[in-house]
Amino acid sequence: MLPGRIRHQTLSTLCERVGVSFEVGLDPHRVFDREAENHANAYGRHMKSVADHVRQGGSLAEAVKAQGNYFPSHFAEMIEGGERTGRLDRVLDRLSDYYQQLADFRKVFTGSILWPLAQLLIAVVVVGLMIYLPEVVVPADSEAQRDLLGIGLVGTSGLITYSLFVAAAFAILFGFIALANRGYLSFVVDWLARIPRFGHLFRVFAEARFIQSLSLAIDSGLDAWSAVDLAFQSAGTPQFAGKAEPAKKAILQGRDLHSVLEETGLFQKDTLEAVELGEASGRLSETLDKHFRQLKSQVRMSMATITYLMSAMIWAAIAAILILIIFRVFSLYIGNLSDAAIQTIDSREI
Repeated sequence: MLPGRIRHQTLSTLCERVGVSFEVGLDPHRVFDREAENHANAYGRHMKSVADHVRQGGSLAEAVKAQGNYFPSHFAEMIEGGERTGRLDRVLDRLSDYYQQLADFRKVFTGSILWPLAQLLIAVVVVGLMIYLPEVVVPADSEAQRDLLGIGLVGTSGLITYSLFVAAAFAILFGFIALANRGYLSFVVDWLARIPRFGHLFRVFAEARFIQSLSLAIDSGLDAWSAVDLAFQSAGTPQFAGKAEPAKKAILQGRDLHSVLEETGLFQKDTLEAVELGEASGRLSETLDKHFRQLKSQVRMSMATITYLMSAMIWAAIAAILILIIFRVFSLYIGNLSDAAIQTIDSREI
C-alpha cells in the first residue's frame, strides 16, 4: 500500500500549534507528543516518531525528513531554513498560512468539479438504461433490434458487463486520485502545462506556488540562491524543478533574479515585473506577497475555465450518445419498414 501524506489543512493547524509552543518557550516535542496521544491513526504514529527524534536531540527538520513522504519536501526544507536562521517561529507562522491557502485551493477545485462529475454519473446511468430497458419494453425477437447502442450489450447480461467496465474505470480514476494526493503524479500536470494555448491554465498553479514559496523563503532569512532553488522545487512540477539548478547557479554568479526567471520562459510578464520591482525597492518578500494575491485570482479563473471545459466535454459525450441512440432507433425503424414492404410485395406476387 502506498504511504499516505498529511493533509494541507492538518499541516496548517500543526504549524500553528508548534509555532505557538516556540513563542511561549515550550519544548516542541511536547506538542508532537500531545498530537500523538489524541490520534491513534497514521497521523498519530508520525507525530510520535517526530517527538522521539526531537527528544533524543535531533533537529525538527531531521525528524520531519525521517517520516519519508508523509510531509511535503517543501515543509522539511523550510523548517531546516528556519532552524538555520533562528527564525523558526516566523517560518512556522508563514507555513501555517501557506498550507491553509493550499487547503482553500483544494476546496475550491473540489467544489468546482462536483457538477461535471454529477453530469458524468448521469451519462453513465443513461447508458445503463439504454442497455437494460430495451429487453423489457421492446417486443422483438431480434437481438439487434434491442441493441440501441450498437455495441453488443443488451439486457441483464449486457448491463452486468457494462457495470464491470464502469467499476474498473472508476477504480482506475480513484487510483489516480490517490496517487495524486500522495504527490506521485506531478508529471501529469507538467504535461498539461506544455499544451499550446491551454498550458497556461495549468502552469499558473505552479507559478503561484513558486511565488508564495519564494516569498516565504526570503522572509525566513534564506539566502537568495537557496530561496530560488527551494521555490522551483516547491512549484510541484518537473518543468519548474528542472530549472532549479541553472537558476541557482545564475544567482550565485550575481545575476538579477528577474532576468534569471525571464530566461526560464515559465513566468508571466506581470510576475517578472513584480520581481523586478521588489528587487529595486528592497522589499521583495512583501512585493511577492501582494503579487501572490493576484495569482490566486488567476488560479480561481483557471479553475473555472477547466471546470467549464470538463463540463463541455461531458455534455458532448452525452450528446454523442443521444445522437447515436436516435440514429440507431431510426435505422431499426427504417429496417422494419423495409422488411414489411418486402413482405407485402412478396405476398402480392404469390
